[in-house]
Amino acid sequence: MTFKVIKMRRSSERFISSREWLKSIHTFSFAEHRDPSWDNFGKIRVINEDIISPNSGFGSHSHSNMEIITFVTKGTITHRDSLNNLGKIRENEVQVMSAGTGITHSEQNEENKVCKLFQIWIFPNLKNLKPDYKQRSIEKTFGEHLIISSEPKRNKLFINQDIAIWRCRYKPLKEKHLPSEIKKFNWIQIIDGNLLVRSKYNSLDVGLSSGDGLGFEASNAKDFSIETEEEVDFLLFSMASL
Repeated sequence: MTFKVIKMRRSSERFISSREWLKSIHTFSFAEHRDPSWDNFGKIRVINEDIISPNSGFGSHSHSNMEIITFVTKGTITHRDSLNNLGKIRENEVQVMSAGTGITHSEQNEENKVCKLFQIWIFPNLKNLKPDYKQRSIEKTFGEHLIISSEPKRNKLFINQDIAIWRCRYKPLKEKHLPSEIKKFNWIQIIDGNLLVRSKYNSLDVGLSSGDGLGFEASNAKDFSIETEEEVDFLLFSMASL
């Protein structure tokens, strides 16, 4: 029986890059911010929380050999790429772009209000795959919703890596266990609200707030529980190995 904290990233400790039209908050090393102890957590290479001003955004740029996830939490972002995909990713929608051998894309906030999103990069399990792009809505109801998986499942986005990602939203609760399908290594990224992660065996309580991240090891989901006194919204990443 195991519950062990591996890494904890407080929101206030994250790196920040600012431009006139963008505030980007980096959980891991990114752009000009480099810290070898924060280069990644297992397969997770990037978790950026981006706040993009109206009528602005990321111009055309290229990626390769990375699984890139965009999850919009407020507003709308318009995606264009070299595969001739053109579409809007709206609040509570998510896309997975497999960059593979190479893809060029832009992400523009063409609306008259601020867009907030998480951009997440995952190392792929194989290099030089065929580029691909998929998008779907996320359930707005409370509970946990598997949104991305390495196993082909109905209404779930496929990713080229052995990792599962849930979007978890809860009303106030006590002694709740996370999905039983979680694997040994996990990362919680708080979108909004507060969360208490409580170990069953070693009296370890970890409090998390908006923007905080926690990487931990657990033998199974029953080795720990979560509690919250208010509504909470977070992403849960789960993988078998680091």
